[in-house]
Amino acid sequence: MNNYDKIMFVSGDVYTVIISMMQKGWLGIKESSINRIIYLASVLFSFMFDDERNPFQEHYNFSITLSGPEDPTISAALTHLQSNEVVNIGDNGYFIANFNYKENFTGYSYYELKRKWIDDISYIIGLYGEGKIYDFVFRDPQYQNGVKTNTLVPLNLQKDNATVKFLNSFKEDFEKQVSINQKLTNRKYLELYFEYVFGKILRGDL
Repeated sequence: MNNYDKIMFVSGDVYTVIISMMQKGWLGIKESSINRIIYLASVLFSFMFDDERNPFQEHYNFSITLSGPEDPTISAALTHLQSNEVVNIGDNGYFIANFNYKENFTGYSYYELKRKWIDDISYIIGLYGEGKIYDFVFRDPQYQNGVKTNTLVPLNLQKDNATVKFLNSFKEDFEKQVSINQKLTNRKYLELYFEYVFGKILRGDL
């Protein structure tokens, strides 16, 4: 894949994050938050859909920074979106979507799948709050291992990564305690799951 196509793939995700969060009441979003949300969406995809190929792993190479997971292609995508007036940046450094823009990312593979998934993740962030979700991101075992070892190796987005293994370690207990059925949407499953996770954090179990 050439660099332009990669930027376009990522631009679709970035635009989706900005639109989704603004529709849920945010007035704008920082670049670091965009990185964190896409990283979280990437890791949770492997957790939720262990029998499917993760569409994020083809386009992202997150590394560890002081502000959180970061992929330089996201910065390039924001520059691309700004130059085409798809998004604007306010005086406070927050990115704002141009709602008059007619999206043209639909021709890229996995776009619709990722759009729906990112919107589910945005819903969870809007429901439980930015602080709680980011607390979970920084508890991410894979991320913490990287911080401790000061590694520059890209964070693993595949289903064998430490975070997915960590989440799966108490998934069975969660599903025993909560009524899980085939009619449960992905969004509702995540809502109940994070309610369970945050309950364990508050009790000091995590």
